[in-house]
Amino acid sequence: MIQFHNISKVFPDKTLFKELDLMIKNDSRVGLVGANGSGKTTLLKMIIGEEQFDTGSIHIAEKVTIGYLPQEISSESSKPILIEVLDEIPEIGALEQEIASLSEQVSSEPANQVLLKKLGRLQTEYDRLDGWSIESRAKKVLGGLGFSSMQMGIPLEQFSGGWRMRVALAKLLFKQPDVLLLDEPTNHLDLASLIWLENFLQEWKGALVLISHDRTFLDKVIDHIAEIHHHKIQYFAGNYTKYIEEKKIRTELQCAAYKNQQKFITETERFIERFRYKESKATQVQSRVKMLDKLERIPEPEAEQKKISVRIPQPGRSARILAEFKNTSKSYGPINVFHGLNLAIERGQKIGLVGPNGAGKSTLLKMLAGTEPLSSGQLLWGSEVTKSYFAQHQFENLPMDKTIYDLIEEENPKWTMTQIRSYLGSFLFSGDTIDKQLKVLSGGEISRLALAKMLATPAHLILLDEPTNHLDVSSRDIVQDAISGFEGSMVCISHDRYFLNKMTDTIIEVDGGAITLYPGNYDYYIWKKSQEIDQPVERLANTGRDSEQSMDASYAERKRQSNRLKKLPMLIEDCEQKIAEQDRILADPAFTSDYEKIQSAIDRKSELEHIYLNMLEEQDQLEKVLN
Repeated sequence: MIQFHNISKVFPDKTLFKELDLMIKNDSRVGLVGANGSGKTTLLKMIIGEEQFDTGSIHIAEKVTIGYLPQEISSESSKPILIEVLDEIPEIGALEQEIASLSEQVSSEPANQVLLKKLGRLQTEYDRLDGWSIESRAKKVLGGLGFSSMQMGIPLEQFSGGWRMRVALAKLLFKQPDVLLLDEPTNHLDLASLIWLENFLQEWKGALVLISHDRTFLDKVIDHIAEIHHHKIQYFAGNYTKYIEEKKIRTELQCAAYKNQQKFITETERFIERFRYKESKATQVQSRVKMLDKLERIPEPEAEQKKISVRIPQPGRSARILAEFKNTSKSYGPINVFHGLNLAIERGQKIGLVGPNGAGKSTLLKMLAGTEPLSSGQLLWGSEVTKSYFAQHQFENLPMDKTIYDLIEEENPKWTMTQIRSYLGSFLFSGDTIDKQLKVLSGGEISRLALAKMLATPAHLILLDEPTNHLDVSSRDIVQDAISGFEGSMVCISHDRYFLNKMTDTIIEVDGGAITLYPGNYDYYIWKKSQEIDQPVERLANTGRDSEQSMDASYAERKRQSNRLKKLPMLIEDCEQKIAEQDRILADPAFTSDYEKIQSAIDRKSELEHIYLNMLEEQDQLEKVLN
């Protein structure tokens, strides 16, 4: 479908690609990985023609449609976002107008065969494009990415950059091109939308090339890894976890092959040197010289990166309760974010905040940080408790004219030069790099440095808002290692499920103006949520404690769920038959001129499809709980 052949790309300061080859087939599901600056985004831009290459060729099969989602967009439109999405298939709207106009003519001339045949052709094309359910499909995609029904009627220009990125993604998924090129699509998604996208892409029938630093997302969505390494592509079958395992094996094999070849070269060179001037050995010497000249040298394996141990200053012992909300409320004008909030944060606790965007996660973090005032109630602090806050846009508060070294030295002036260099080295800043000014650093480097700055001063409670955004996998490992060694308490917001699983021991779900506590990591939270289908969950408005007993399904409830699961196949089949009946009405030539009948069938079909999808989802959830 898409083939790279001998692609080379050289910039004045570095070589990006050298004789690179890559094949993207029509069923490819490729995760594109590599160090920051290795050329991942450039490669995607070459496919769509936004970046040129120096030598080689890129062949794209005829009539192949390509959809590309960049990391950042700048789009303005006064159209409602639903119309923005629907306009991705403009021929549908044109057909609707033609069908409506022709239907009026047919109603005046019902015996006109020319008009009837033309109307039939238009309706056949409309059906081929799935025109009858196009709006419900667009709404389903927007809804999956976190937009409410009310928001679908709001103009695009009224949304923030992150939400506009979601609209851009919705347009791509709705249009369903042959090839999807996605560059960090999860950066602006909350967990619910991320999981929806994950499920959508798992069912995706076209080709997919994905850049992402989210290991869990890569594991679930792709089946091959293409690693940009040494200016070329190395291909690995399997998901990201398999790639890590396979890469380790390949590296070990390369090391063994390299050592054996170096031994052979050394022995051959010794033979040549020893017998270079002996006439009796001249033929053998020349033979070995030619052999060495023709030998294809195995490149020296990169030195295996040693496990970097990140040591951060530790806070002293704190009070058992660091901070406690008591009957706290928070409002923005008429909008109530929290009401009657009660929550205690204890010594050593590692909390992850989850919930839909706009539910109040960042607001809760900002109230703890002291950057957002309470509307009512109290926030009580333990004796001499200290806190540090990492905001999503932390770089905005950094002195961009300072050097990396100066920033850490000012943060902890008692440290020696050796201590500063060692500390920065653990965060992957070493050598001459530490003399760079902040303004020349990449977004990922700035985020990593901002975290290093915050952790350089010990605090009893660290507050983190998306700490791994913009970080590649190796940087995420460094940050994770640093925080895993932190002995204080933490409250963080993250949509990186790998990070949440490794770093937290408590999940707090924020939604509907209240919180729900889950005493475990993210996997425990997901498991526990699956147990709560069709049963009320205790909201922590008064006690701040989770009641295990209230969340466990009773025997009677489990029996009711089991009976419902037995009935669902029959109900689903009945719904399928009703949908088929509406399809027959829409396909019946007798109704081609009966616009009201057709519209009624369209509306009824859309309603039935909604019921059908809900029952399928309910069946899937009940099977997970009961089986």
